[in-house]
Amino acid sequence: MSGAARRRPPAPPRVSEPEVAAHLTPWAGALPDGGTVTSADLGQAELTVLEEVQIETSSLDRARAGGAHWERTSLVDCRLDGADLANLRARDLALTRCALRESRLVGGQLVRSRLQAVQLENVAANLTSWHESTWRRVVLRGCDLREADLTGAALSDVLFDECDLAGAQLSGVRCERVRLTGCRLSGLGGVEALRGASVGEADAVELLPAMARAMGIRIEK
Repeated sequence: MSGAARRRPPAPPRVSEPEVAAHLTPWAGALPDGGTVTSADLGQAELTVLEEVQIETSSLDRARAGGAHWERTSLVDCRLDGADLANLRARDLALTRCALRESRLVGGQLVRSRLQAVQLENVAANLTSWHESTWRRVVLRGCDLREADLTGAALSDVLFDECDLAGAQLSGVRCERVRLTGCRLSGLGGVEALRGASVGEADAVELLPAMARAMGIRIEK
């Protein structure tokens, strides 16, 4: 393999739209524990407590689940546009082929979550915790991830495009084919975990102070 090929930045992951059912059944009230819900419009459903629920080919657009508690919940081929999931407490959450746009996840605790083929666009996810989570083929565009905690997360085929990661914690993160373009990266913690990631030239310049601190280098004015 030539040196140029080795230096080529990773291609952005291809993530298609979730295959949400064309005709959805409106759902109001609570979802059954340990059950599966398919082809439902859950915008008016009670989503405050979910346990071992699988939701497929459904819409959670404009859902209101602030402060909710989700345990071992799986979403497959779901859309969550304009959803309010602020301060969500979700353990072992799995999202597969899902899209979140203009949604709120501020302060969410998403420990050991698993994201695969997921799109996040203009999502407010500052102060979120993604401890020991796994992201595969995830695209984040215009997302607010200020002071997000990704300690111990495993990221593969992930694109951060014009995201705000100021003050985010990356200690112990494992990166494989991760790309950052046009991001705000000031004050990153654990910046050395980005070893192997690809960054744009402007992003690299913003990373220099954090990299210097990690190496014990003092920058004099």
